[in-house]
Amino acid sequence: MSADKRSFFSKIFVALMIFTGLVWAWTVAFIISWPWDKTSDWKPEFRLIATCVKNQQKEACGVAYGELAAARAAGQFESLTPPEAAGDLDEKKNWLKWKVENGLFEVKASSWHFQTTVRYRLENDVPVLVEYQDIEAKAFYYGVAAALFSLLGIYLRKLRG
Repeated sequence: MSADKRSFFSKIFVALMIFTGLVWAWTVAFIISWPWDKTSDWKPEFRLIATCVKNQQKEACGVAYGELAAARAAGQFESLTPPEAAGDLDEKKNWLKWKVENGLFEVKASSWHFQTTVRYRLENDVPVLVEYQDIEAKAFYYGVAAALFSLLGIYLRKLRG
């Protein structure tokens, strides 16, 4: 039987480092495997990518789905097709990243506490929702819970010998 000669605080430090690594691994696993929702119900606050004209130049801009009709009537954007097939846009409260492949738009809106990815297509210049993935802080909370159970399992196995 080997005696662990580390101090109490070094044992706590090792346990916290293992826990931190497990939280990271479990959270990444949950984010990667988060399910896609196939629905036709749009979130009104989700921002679509569009083409706006500013200073005689076409550039990408974001328009909230709930404000789409009002923005179209006010002439705030030229088209719901972005100027490039892929790109990103830094807005005031979030970051938009998009790509267009085979007529399918994939727009990802990210902030510090959420990430929403929406896949849609345009039919007669009207966005039709295909599916979306809404990852919130729940993925982190699930990662913490899974890490606690994993750490508990590791230390119970260590006690068993």
